[in-house]
Amino acid sequence: MKRTTGRLLPAVLSLASLVIGSLFAGASPTAAASADTAEVKAAGVVSRAERVAKLTGPGSTSATDVRWQLKATDLGIMWDNGKGEILTAFGDSYGNGWTGPGAAVGDQATLDWRCNLVARSADHNLADGMSIDSMATDRPGHAKQVLPCKRVDNDELTTIPTAGISVGDRQYMHYMSVRRWSPKGGEWFTNYSGIAYSDDNGENWVKDADARWQNDASFGNKFQMAAMLKQGGYVYLYGTRNGRFGDVFLSRVPEGQLLEPGAYRYWTGGDWVTDPYAATPIAGAPVGELSVQYSRYLGRFVMMYLDDPGGSIVMRTSATPWGPWSGKQVVASGADYPQLYGSFIHPWSADSNSPYLYFTMSQWQPYNVYLMRVRLTGGGMMSGSPADFDGDLKDDIVTFTQDDRADVYVARSTGSGFDGREVKWNDHFAPGGETPLTGDFNGDDKDDAVTFTHGANADVYVAASDGKSLGTGEKWHDHFAPGREVPAVGDFDGDGIDDIITFTREDTADVHVALSDGDTFGAGQKWHDDFAPWAQFPAVGDVDGDGLDDIIAFTQDAGNDVYVALNEGGKFGTPYKAHDHFAPEGERPRVGDADGDGKDDIVTFTGGEASDVYVALSGGKSFGTGQKWADYFAPDGEFPYLGDYDGDGKDDIVTFTHNDLADVYVNRSNGTDGFVDGRKWHDFFGLAGETSL
Repeated sequence: MKRTTGRLLPAVLSLASLVIGSLFAGASPTAAASADTAEVKAAGVVSRAERVAKLTGPGSTSATDVRWQLKATDLGIMWDNGKGEILTAFGDSYGNGWTGPGAAVGDQATLDWRCNLVARSADHNLADGMSIDSMATDRPGHAKQVLPCKRVDNDELTTIPTAGISVGDRQYMHYMSVRRWSPKGGEWFTNYSGIAYSDDNGENWVKDADARWQNDASFGNKFQMAAMLKQGGYVYLYGTRNGRFGDVFLSRVPEGQLLEPGAYRYWTGGDWVTDPYAATPIAGAPVGELSVQYSRYLGRFVMMYLDDPGGSIVMRTSATPWGPWSGKQVVASGADYPQLYGSFIHPWSADSNSPYLYFTMSQWQPYNVYLMRVRLTGGGMMSGSPADFDGDLKDDIVTFTQDDRADVYVARSTGSGFDGREVKWNDHFAPGGETPLTGDFNGDDKDDAVTFTHGANADVYVAASDGKSLGTGEKWHDHFAPGREVPAVGDFDGDGIDDIITFTREDTADVHVALSDGDTFGAGQKWHDDFAPWAQFPAVGDVDGDGLDDIIAFTQDAGNDVYVALNEGGKFGTPYKAHDHFAPEGERPRVGDADGDGKDDIVTFTGGEASDVYVALSGGKSFGTGQKWADYFAPDGEFPYLGDYDGDGKDDIVTFTHNDLADVYVNRSNGTDGFVDGRKWHDFFGLAGETSL
């Protein structure tokens, strides 16, 4: 086996707890603890949220006051329309007569109150804001109200969107019919909630008369405000009572039956039932303006909402749609952004490898919407892969910009540092939303780059290295690792050429391998049907040293076990426990040959204040006791991996700071008990938001 590093498959890391999965038809989750009784480690956010750009009103990225007479609005609920655009729904909105602060303030003759609006955006580069390309309009230059409202207090004062989703060619919007506002801040009362639909990309909408959740006399219906999540053939509907002080409840419905209330089933903590009042909380009060998305970076579901009494936007994570959910972590504080509310996660941001999670946030004054972002800790789903691009047996470093440029830069190892400034090796490879990795796919002893597009096409492209650059990307597979699967690289047939693997995770937990013949990847074949489900962190490495890569799973749950399924040639064998406590939730597991004996070991970066590094050496079948090999390396926010950077046959550790300094540090392995001689090997490589390996 030519490889100098044990390939680790992307794994979930930092942000709060758990990995997310999808509940497939016929599957039944095990009973979850009641809300907030089984919280896991809180989400890992490097720093509080920062404002990226103003989305609406005067001075906004798209000048909405000038282009669509949208001077003031709130919310900004986003969903993917399935056609290459993000649709965004706003709440009560006002024209040029608005003076503020807050809603409905200004010249009533020109206030131009619209209860709701819809905008469209195809902007993938969010670092400078999200541009709005068009809005639903009733005349040129005027955004129209898309859902009717009576504007009568104590009858129906307004109709406000709370969530949106697409299924096929149809757009769906969950909304609430507000009866009246309460004198108490953060409290209001609804008549009912419902679902409207649009068949022309959000231009015109129909309120379905049957798809409604009528409130009761005590205003106690549990599904008056919502978040919507599409997962495993279902749409999950997260509900709260009207206002900002209730618990979160959960229901689900097959995608094709969204408009049929009788098809919904409500989660009781152990079963799905027909009675909405039987639903039990999955997250405890107080919860306002809820948003839920699956984070590819974390491999977990992310929940974000307003904690009104706490005056902050908070985030929680979970391995499954129903929990248990992690403890709350503050993302944005009212001390920094007064009168904040309404946090809604950008779907494309969530479905990316970037450590930045973008979301919309409103402020009552100036009553407009801002695009925000928060940086998550750790290395995300990227766990590294060998990067010896020039074939000198020393691993190099690479960074993929993953933006509109889609550039690839490489800095080669000299054995004691990474040479000079980075050099561009490819000018268009692995744009945003794709997963780039590396490996020797043509057997010339120089590592190449591979990218997995995911999505409906799920193509796989390879850019071969000639030792000085990466060639034009060529399609090597036309359907592999679709959707939320986790791809990785390894040599599974022992021919010295790297192949690709994907872990479906979730409930199916299948493992598929596509072997390389040096020019293309063959058909994907199932090599295992139950490995690394749900929140488990999958990895690849040659545990027994036989030249065939095996698969590894870090459970990162209450047991923190490590399982291995050995490669039997054409399939992976029965999984067995190879370690009973390693890489707890929140730590960043990796795989590599730290002692140079030809068998891959397991390594974990703890992060946090200690930022220790532990190694458990492979004995050929199981891993020994974890030992500390470094006592301060890769603190939260940095990206650590393994590779043989000095060419001595033993894997070292590297970390990319990914901050303004963009430093790269290496500690070399002494082969017995430590990573030593830690120092800076490059002083500017791998910017924040890029994918570095």
